[in-house]
Amino acid sequence: MNAFEMITLSQGLNLSSLFDRQQDFIKRQTRFVSRKSAKVIISSIEAVAGSMGLKVHTRNFKTRLEGLSANKAGQFAAVIEVYEVAPSLFLVDVRKAAGDTLDYHKFYRSFCKKLEHIIWKPTESNAKHGLLRTKSCDS
Repeated sequence: MNAFEMITLSQGLNLSSLFDRQQDFIKRQTRFVSRKSAKVIISSIEAVAGSMGLKVHTRNFKTRLEGLSANKAGQFAAVIEVYEVAPSLFLVDVRKAAGDTLDYHKFYRSFCKKLEHIIWKPTESNAKHGLLRTKSCDS
């Protein structure tokens, strides 16, 4: 993750709309934060993806999930990367790699519901200060 990507985590400093004209449309990228270790995050992702009938390919801290789209009309793939942004604070970046965007967002909501035990929900005071504002699983 580079400095520009880190800056985009704060809504007030997010300049990506200057460079990405398609940002007005549905986002292809989603993120959540966890306080669990990277190994716990990866193993939880693998277990949930397996229970959803997806093929899982993990290498280092990057995981690719593959399977059929929800309407069974085509292939679906997502790439998940885990970044340590501070000691005991991890950013999990989930991106659509193939398939329909609406199917991807349905997948993401369902995926997050099954990963609630590892997703960190910031306290009210952190949210007021603008810390870690990302597209959450609730959005």
